[in-house]
Amino acid sequence: MVLISASGKKGIRIQKRKFQYLPGFILIAGIFIFVLFYIQPGWTAESLRYSIVSRGVPLGEMVYEIETGNDELIYRSFFIIHPNETPQKDAEFILNRSDLSPRLSRKWLQISEGEILIEAHYQDKAVDLTLSSPYGVKKTSLDISQPVYDMEQMFFLLSLEKSGNFENRQFSVLIPASGMIWTGRMTQVNQDENSVEMKYTLAGEIIFLRYQKAEPYHLLSMRAPNRGYDLILVNENTPSP
Repeated sequence: MVLISASGKKGIRIQKRKFQYLPGFILIAGIFIFVLFYIQPGWTAESLRYSIVSRGVPLGEMVYEIETGNDELIYRSFFIIHPNETPQKDAEFILNRSDLSPRLSRKWLQISEGEILIEAHYQDKAVDLTLSSPYGVKKTSLDISQPVYDMEQMFFLLSLEKSGNFENRQFSVLIPASGMIWTGRMTQVNQDENSVEMKYTLAGEIIFLRYQKAEPYHLLSMRAPNRGYDLILVNENTPSP
């Protein structure tokens, strides 16, 4: 039999009271860490959901998640083919908010052997390209002497500018998958009271893009005859702090 003195019993009671408040302390600390590292002041988020349609038949959905910070924009896209499946990564690109120049883009492709990831890291005078696949990793660097846009951002460029400028224009566009820079052209082909349709030509491909005529200038639809499918906006969540 072990005897515990009065002072020892008092110490045990003090230790019990300390551990009694430990779970609450851990919870508060966890919330503080989450707010500090994951919720950045000045950031807003929204999402755009598009139906993927081929010859009038819905095939699934494409979802774009958009984060806006003090000095950058982040677009992430996912596609969903079956309602109960986990969304699959499609692309991600990060832009300078001031001039919409690209900083980073990522594109995921699925093949029978696994996943391919194409990354483009943009610098002032060069673009570093990395292709990661089940067969290994390949890297190269391209010199650039003029502003270059990333292929993944082009569909949303007129929306991102928030200027309502739907005039005929052209851009230098990098296609990371090929490592080639082409001239992309935007030409207005139609408009009505609420929307403007632009014809986008790049590397021999023609895509028709329809935008809201007024703010927030969202992309309403994309018709891609060469790709065999269209995107139609079905839902949008407005920015929230």
